[in-house]
Amino acid sequence: MDFKVSLEQPVAWGDMDAFGHVNNTVYLKYFETARVKYFDSIPELAGFKGHEIPVLANISCMFKKPVVYPDTLTLKVGVTELGHASLKMSCEMVSPKVGIAAFAVCTIVLVDINKGHSVRMPSLWKEAIEKIEERTY
Repeated sequence: MDFKVSLEQPVAWGDMDAFGHVNNTVYLKYFETARVKYFDSIPELAGFKGHEIPVLANISCMFKKPVVYPDTLTLKVGVTELGHASLKMSCEMVSPKVGIAAFAVCTIVLVDINKGHSVRMPSLWKEAIEKIEERTY
């Protein structure tokens, strides 16, 4: 996949577990950081200023190779599907030491904070995502 947003994620000593590698739950935190970076890289969506906020509906992660401290992962993230009321995002986590360490996929729904329930994808969101992804859905 041609990811449009990436960031460097240092591995902290405290990210490791008793088995001597990054704990599986930490990869989900890394992906969370990448998702926020993705939205913050879009001026129209940065800081979630509108009434709609992205809410995680589900997430899965495929662990390929263990990562240990010290290391710095490159997180590559993007929107892979854009529906009427949800979007799917993917994140590739690459270590210069071991290669692809993990790959995560999630579904995001937009929730109107005033109404308290999910809403259709506003045109502002759709247009902003299509612009950064350089494609239409």
